[in-house]
Amino acid sequence: MFDKQFSKIAIIGAGNVATHLGLALLKAGQQIHCIYNRDEERGRALASLFGARYINDLTLLNQHDLIILAVSDDAISVIANKLKKSSALVVHTSGTIPLSSLSVIGMNVGIFYPLQTFSKQHAVDFNTIPICVYSTTEEYCQSLFSLASKLSNSVHIINDDQRRKIHIAAVLVNNFSNYLYIKAFDFLSENNLPVQLIKPLIVETALKINDIPPFEAQTGPAKRGDMDTIAKHLDLIKNDKELNELYKMITDRILSMYHSGTTIKS
Repeated sequence: MFDKQFSKIAIIGAGNVATHLGLALLKAGQQIHCIYNRDEERGRALASLFGARYINDLTLLNQHDLIILAVSDDAISVIANKLKKSSALVVHTSGTIPLSSLSVIGMNVGIFYPLQTFSKQHAVDFNTIPICVYSTTEEYCQSLFSLASKLSNSVHIINDDQRRKIHIAAVLVNNFSNYLYIKAFDFLSENNLPVQLIKPLIVETALKINDIPPFEAQTGPAKRGDMDTIAKHLDLIKNDKELNELYKMITDRILSMYHSGTTIKS
């Protein structure tokens, strides 16, 4: 079985993904040789954290065998064009950008997508994070799978189409739910109520999914078809147009799921 070991790893980028992925690689015993980032201050800071060298010239990456592009989606193809002559395996970490975005480099390209939300100020346990890998050849896939297995207990070979669909699901459960947290926190703060009151509910709602399917875990007035409570809620937030519309939209979706044909207007 082909399993290339990566002895010289470089990371392009200095944001959340670069930070957490780099720390996980170090914890797994991998050495990060250099960091490239357009913002020199941030690049040097991350390089210092990793015990790596900061570089500001992409041609200096030629001697590495793995280059990880942990950058914004719109920067991937731009950087790929600057790595055309690279002999290293070049991978990106995006959930949506296709592998073909790296095709200008050649066959030595791949995907290394950790399926998690990252914030620099919050530590994560990489052992539990699903990592989706993919490449142009079985050999490169095996090498990326092997590397990912040093970081996580959940590694999957996922093609472009599958990864894009997974990313949509990730946006639904993470980005959309976090937006609702923002709205709930703002509502409580505006009414001089402590946000700490609902934090245990947020945690319990997330943990419950480990044991109960979401459809069965749903609770609340819309699930019950409690139109009286719904009307009272809408009256209470009638002066907040955005929150009122959001409440109506989601409530109608839940009503239609559990009480077919029932809507707020009916």
